[in-house]
Amino acid sequence: MFKPTQLKVLFCLVTALLTLVFIAPLALGIARVEPSKFLFSLKPGERTTGAIKVTNIQETETEYTAVIHDWTLDDQDRLVTFPAGERADSLDGLIKFNPRRFKLAPGQSQYVRFTLTTPVNGDWMERRGIIFFEENRPAKTEEAGSTVVIQVGTTVYLSFSETVHSFRTYGLKVETEENIEPTLLLALANEGQAHIRYQVAYRITSADGTLYEKNTSGERLILPASRRVVSLPFINRPPAGNYHLAVQIRFTGTKETLSAQVPFTIPD
Repeated sequence: MFKPTQLKVLFCLVTALLTLVFIAPLALGIARVEPSKFLFSLKPGERTTGAIKVTNIQETETEYTAVIHDWTLDDQDRLVTFPAGERADSLDGLIKFNPRRFKLAPGQSQYVRFTLTTPVNGDWMERRGIIFFEENRPAKTEEAGSTVVIQVGTTVYLSFSETVHSFRTYGLKVETEENIEPTLLLALANEGQAHIRYQVAYRITSADGTLYEKNTSGERLILPASRRVVSLPFINRPPAGNYHLAVQIRFTGTKETLSAQVPFTIPD
């Protein structure tokens, strides 16, 4: 059972633009989409525009349709998509495309421009969506009217000057049970209104202060109203003895960091 040391650390970033991007290019071999993500921070009622370059990488002429979808992550951080408008954080009704439907010859590119308009009032939670460029293909089946929808997309995030960013750590522990690799466990929560991207760096020192190991995780994402227990196995198993673990959480797009320390013992 995970019983972390209590570390109630909280920071809020209000009216701050975090360069927080969820890299989600769903490349399935039908097109190349550039860029893979957009991040906007606007005032209520403000409008902005963007452009997406779509290139047909197939050997035949293809017709594409731009469609916005809602999305979230499940408990295993796997992408889950929904038709636009099903979630409260949807971009449905806020975004328009030009052109929405178009054909491309092999190797040909098209810039699809979109206009994003923010609501004048309401809940200032981050809005997000995936712009899919869909191709409908006949299914390889004898059933009449069957089609396969193939999608490739780019991710759009929209936050507001009033959006609050809040992150909390609930505990830190080193799992050292017998027959498993020593592992850093870090309990985290996003209690704000926008997603947060972060990296976890750690240093292991022996009782005399000698550095044994250091490592930095890849960039991770946590959505609003989400809790996660981050698991980072050590690169090497330390010999039996007493150690000190120092952890620093770094937040993408800000100079903010959170630090914590915990002693641990590797049994004989």
